[in-house]
Amino acid sequence: MQKKTSLASALRQSSDSQKESTVADKTAEKSRTASLTPSNRIGKKSITGWFDADVLKQLKMIGLDKDMSIQQMVGEALNDYFAKNGKPQIAR
Repeated sequence: MQKKTSLASALRQSSDSQKESTVADKTAEKSRTASLTPSNRIGKKSITGWFDADVLKQLKMIGLDKDMSIQQMVGEALNDYFAKNGKPQIAR
């Protein structure tokens, strides 16, 4: 006659297998996220702010006039601010 597994043992085994699958799920999720990130964004961080709608409209109009994206204009503005404060112009 085979001895039955105790309830505590069965719960421990179930918990261990759930932990293993959770770790595997998190690893797979990180891989999917990394593969979805465009190569030009790897290692970079987003900088955001909340402004009036007119600010965005004016930025878009200037961007059209100068054939520049908002990101390029923000980079230029940041570099000007860095220079004003004696810091290297590192925004690209």
